[in-house]
This record gives sequence, C-alpha cells and structure tokens, in this order.
Amino acid sequence: MKFLLVPLLIIGMFVSFTAALIAMLFFTKTVQTPQDLVQLVLGGPDSTKVFDEFLLKEDRLDDLFQLAEEYKTRYEEQAKLNEAMQESLVIEQTKLQTKADSLSLRETELDLIADTVYQSRQEERLQDLAKYYAKIKPQQAADILQQESELSDTLVARLMGKLPASQMAKIMGNMNPDFAARITKIMKDLTL
Repeated sequence: MKFLLVPLLIIGMFVSFTAALIAMLFFTKTVQTPQDLVQLVLGGPDSTKVFDEFLLKEDRLDDLFQLAEEYKTRYEEQAKLNEAMQESLVIEQTKLQTKADSLSLRETELDLIADTVYQSRQEERLQDLAKYYAKIKPQQAADILQQESELSDTLVARLMGKLPASQMAKIMGNMNPDFAARITKIMKDLTL
C-alpha cells in the first residue's frame, strides 16, 4: 500500500499544479475561453504575444538578421529585374533611334525628289513661257519683261536664256540699256 500512495501523491500534485496553472491563465486573461486554452496547449498561434517580452536579445537580433536577409534577397531580385529592364530599354532606344534615322533619311530623299519634281515643273513652265515670248513682237516682249514690280530679274534672265538667240537679241535691243545690262550679268552667272 505504501507503494501505491507515492504514485497517487505524484499524480495529485500534477493535477493540482495543472489546475493552479489553468486558473492563473484565466486570471491573468492570457486565455479567455476554453478554446483559447486548447489552442495554447496544442501549440496554436498565441494571440496575446505575451512571450515576446521575454525573448532574449540574441533571439531578437536573429529575427532582425533574418529580416535583413529577406530584404537583401528582395533587393537583389529587384536589382536584377531593374538591370534587365534597363538593358531592354537601351535596346528599344537603339531600335527607335535607328528607325528615326531611317525615317529622317527617307524624309530627306522625299524632299529631294519633291524639289526635283518642283524644279522640273518650273522648267517646263518656263519653257512654255519662252515659246510664247518667242512668238510676240520684240518691243512688246521687252515692255512686259521690264516691269520690275511684276517679274524678278532672275526670272527674266532665266526666261531670256530659254529663247532662241535671234529672238533674245531682238528683245534685248528693245530694252532699257541698264535693265538689259543687269539681265545679261544675271544670265552670265546662272547655269541654265
């Protein structure tokens, strides 16, 4: 019987200690309901976070180091992503610059073509005008061509250059000598 009392005494002490511990948990409001007690005993999440106050400084430093490592990993991933984006951006900028250069070159070519077409049309019109001036009387042609307010000296010189030499001589003979000299000088400088 003596051997039976010792285990009963141990079990009684364990039960009374457990009852006192549970009472203390409810008294300090560490747990509010029996479900909270079950979660605490089974290792569920501790919503009160009572134990954070009792962490050792080393444990807190470990947490900070883990957090720093996590941030470092995130930073390195973001840096790699940013570097890839920058490389992609440089490639796209190069492509855009190449296209812009190509468009600029094409625009220059189109401008040259447009200028050539414009000059060709002007030459055709000037040739048509020369045909008309070749058919009218030299005195009338000289009077029309000397109207400085209507025609520029360069235009008159270009038109005279398109006329047959005999008709040009007759028209210049009917012009004011100063005007004829000015037109002759311009004709000398022009490449017709």
